[in-house]
Amino acid sequence: MLKMIDVLEQNLVQNFTHSLNTHPAQFDELLNQGILNTPDSVLQQAVISFFNRADAIESAQALDISAESIQALQSGVALKDDSYLTDTAKIVALGLALETNVLTQLEISDCLQDFPV
Repeated sequence: MLKMIDVLEQNLVQNFTHSLNTHPAQFDELLNQGILNTPDSVLQQAVISFFNRADAIESAQALDISAESIQALQSGVALKDDSYLTDTAKIVALGLALETNVLTQLEISDCLQDFPV
């Protein structure tokens, strides 16, 4: 099973935690470039591996990814197309966050404590 940290550029993975603290537009651009630079077949395998997780569908829905996009992402088709790139980036970012255990390092505001992370 391929992990996101195995398929993305090492520089992106190494700086992932730091990148979360940068301006969102800069982080989005860095993440999108990492996705676009990853070979299609390898990215497909990593995304499909993500969707093999028991909670993958619920996680994708929590990221506001539509049912249509979830189906397209699960099939591994057009992950880099403009219409799916944002959703692909959400899955990749969540995959990286889970794999690097960065979620435990985030400071969550008291008003958001009741929302699942």
